[in-house]
Amino acid sequence: MSSPLRSAAGRHTTAFYASFFMVSGVYMPFWPLWLADWGLTTAEVGLFTALGIGIRVVAGLFIPALADRLDSRRNTIAVCCLLGALILVAHLWITRVPVLLVATLATGACLASIGPIGEALGVAASRFHGFAYAPARGFGSIGFMFSNLAVGALISAYSVQVALWWMVVCFLMAGLLVLRHPGGTRVQGQTPPRASEIRELITNPVFGVFVAALSFTQASHAVFYAYGTIHWTALGLSEARIGALWAAGVAAEIAFMVTIGGALAARLGPVRALGLSGVAGILRWGGMMFDPTGWTLWPLMALHAFTFAAGHLGAMAFITRAVPARFGAAAQGAAAAMAAGLVLALAMAAAALVYPRLGGLTYGIGLAMSVIGLGICVLLGRRWTGQQLAV
Repeated sequence: MSSPLRSAAGRHTTAFYASFFMVSGVYMPFWPLWLADWGLTTAEVGLFTALGIGIRVVAGLFIPALADRLDSRRNTIAVCCLLGALILVAHLWITRVPVLLVATLATGACLASIGPIGEALGVAASRFHGFAYAPARGFGSIGFMFSNLAVGALISAYSVQVALWWMVVCFLMAGLLVLRHPGGTRVQGQTPPRASEIRELITNPVFGVFVAALSFTQASHAVFYAYGTIHWTALGLSEARIGALWAAGVAAEIAFMVTIGGALAARLGPVRALGLSGVAGILRWGGMMFDPTGWTLWPLMALHAFTFAAGHLGAMAFITRAVPARFGAAAQGAAAAMAAGLVLALAMAAAALVYPRLGGLTYGIGLAMSVIGLGICVLLGRRWTGQQLAV
């Protein structure tokens, strides 16, 4: 397939990914800072974060399914983008903690809904307009890293309010771009799935095995996301080096996506690409258990290209092949709700119990999840041979 930059449809898809990920690239690292600046305690910020993961499960299951049911993926995202921007602006007038919680959860619900539906549109655009999906999605990661670095610098120079206004602008950009998203035209005209059919898909045994494989391999990152920076600080690494290590992981993901990722995933096939993320997780989290502080951290962080990106591409390929196109957003939402929601939250809860006692050995949770995920990939390979699921 050709580069997404060579066609109008590819460039439009790339621009949408970049604008949306420029929201999440600020929301994930800097929204807790905004909440703390508003006046929340550390414990309250933690509670808001935990509840945010919970809303990700609910919104990820229901809103994308609704978009499929209404046969209106682009409009659903546009509404979520507009609501997200308006709710963020409304934060400026909030004076009570319960109201702040509702508003923050509503913002998180918008983000959790846009992601899966946007992936369904991106995959559809790639398939029907003949450009490579992986590089287009890679530009989303570029947008994520750019906004992370840019807003971090702007916050240092001005105030944390920059984060809010940056997200408002990027929400509106994404909302405008999605209205003419090239992935939305080809799903129109198909029979919208009934609620019973969506339920049949989500409860399909093969789809369930796929979701389990994706959930364990992707949620194996939980310990790193929750305690990576804290543990490196305890080991004596400087803030500058920690920042560079995080950037190296994202850079490896981007390089993989925009170069060989798509071709490698196509050669391996969906199941083996998912399995590759499990194998890489065994190496990465097993290595992190030894508390490395020297040069070995760099190749361990470079494995993010495989622990995350290879698994993500495998998941997109599975959904493209196994799930009828009219169920695309519902399938994406169910997978994300489990992998980036429920299972991730449970893994983080386990890490919170283990880390105070075992420190770096807590990465054993990620190692165990990668082993389990790899085993489930083997099972998936036996249960699914490339056929479209009967729903």
